[in-house]
Amino acid sequence: MATGTWEDFANKYGFRDGASVEPRDFEARAKLAGMLNDHEAMKTAGLRALEYDRPGLHNPCLLVVVARRAKSDIELLESWLAGEIEEAPLPGELEPAISELVAEAYEI
Repeated sequence: MATGTWEDFANKYGFRDGASVEPRDFEARAKLAGMLNDHEAMKTAGLRALEYDRPGLHNPCLLVVVARRAKSDIELLESWLAGEIEEAPLPGELEPAISELVAEAYEI
């Protein structure tokens, strides 16, 4: 019952290629997405974190970061899936704090 890491949420091979995903990981992902989207660094960079339930054999519990546009989360996710927009890295200011944010998402 280990907690996930940012790499688990950001990589299709995370959570041991999906083999160790638990319901609480999906709950933590939802909280983490909200925390990231409320973070000033994400707003300033014009980014949005989206929850993605990846189908198939790999990790189903992903978070995708994309450039925020005047679209809903669903439209952004559809645009990303269609290859119309690309994934973006976390803002540099968030890199040192991401592990703490992930841990906090599991505590809430």
